[in-house]
Amino acid sequence: MPRPFWTRRLAVAGLCATMLTAPALAAETPLRIGVLEDLSGMYSGNGGPNMVLAATMAAEDFGGKVLGRPIEVIGVDHQNKPDIGSGLARQLVDQRGVTAFVLGGASSVGLGVQAYAKERKITTMVTGGYASQFSGPGCSPYGTQWVPSTGELANAVAGAVVQSGGRKWYFITADYVFGHGLAADAGKAVKAAGGTVVGEIRHPLGATDLSSQLIQAQSSGADVIGLANAGPDLVNTIKQAREFGITSKVVAMLVFTNNTVALGLDAAQGIRMAVNFYWDANDASRAWAKRLMARNGNVVPTMGHAAAYSSVRHYLKAVEKAGTDEAGAVNKAMKELPIDDGFYGNPRIQANGRVVMDMMLVEVKSPKDSKSKADLYRVIETIPGDTLFTPADKSGCPLTTG
Repeated sequence: MPRPFWTRRLAVAGLCATMLTAPALAAETPLRIGVLEDLSGMYSGNGGPNMVLAATMAAEDFGGKVLGRPIEVIGVDHQNKPDIGSGLARQLVDQRGVTAFVLGGASSVGLGVQAYAKERKITTMVTGGYASQFSGPGCSPYGTQWVPSTGELANAVAGAVVQSGGRKWYFITADYVFGHGLAADAGKAVKAAGGTVVGEIRHPLGATDLSSQLIQAQSSGADVIGLANAGPDLVNTIKQAREFGITSKVVAMLVFTNNTVALGLDAAQGIRMAVNFYWDANDASRAWAKRLMARNGNVVPTMGHAAAYSSVRHYLKAVEKAGTDEAGAVNKAMKELPIDDGFYGNPRIQANGRVVMDMMLVEVKSPKDSKSKADLYRVIETIPGDTLFTPADKSGCPLTTG
């Protein structure tokens, strides 16, 4: 069993919990935000301690107080296990009075916590969960999803590949809710663009040997091997595909900056993907990323890290506008207020809690074109969010039907 969260709060680089108060304010009841994340496992590079740091920076930049109350950010490690995540969520609410959650790591954990938070009328901000259910059938009147779901990722990449000649697809899929959703959404996008899906093979989460999956994909006669996985699974698949000499067929739909760094530009060069945030895209993203990297040992921020900062900052503005931390009033204010940190193109929050924004199609640079270790991507084009994101009334979210 994991150590209780109150003994883990300062366990990871001193960042898992940060009290932003002076001693004189200690008697005041803090507004507490819980960051439920994978702090030490396979997805910790996508979110992890830097997700907690990003949320902490948002609270600091807000001034450390809201409605006269000090702000406290508490990070806990759910280890990508739904039962542990649910238990920690209950402890945070019942014992610490947390009124908002930032959710990252495995989508299966986040969906369980969002369902619990819905019952308890707790605000949820999904910053590391890419399953479409967060703003679809599993939506919450108190929830927002700040990163693109499997549907947007698939639509942005799969359709373009079919149009360029990759018509027959075979999927290698991580065997859990995120992988299933990404493969299903990519399959729909492939068929809508005029292509076909000739097969699929799944692998367990955290697989190290993917040779049998790659051999089956290679022998399927497919033009494209679509990777419906993420994190270390994705990195291992691409590295082993390189050993089999089939990287020209491989298409990845969710690649984080830390995955690109892990692969190295020599192996990753030329990979195209869709992102809603890249640290070097504009002045606002660059300024924030440089501050983050100055505090985390020059680790390049991911989409999830940016989403944690943006969502917490927006949440605190909404609490201030609403004059309360009551989830219904705060969620209403979040939908009314503009998202103005400058990270995203044309952002807005739909009725189902989905944050819609423009996305970028990017390509990994070659080693010779990269000017620094952080210079990873070339922006190919901007894709309008309205052409990618599912409208609220078609998302399956019960809040937007009837």
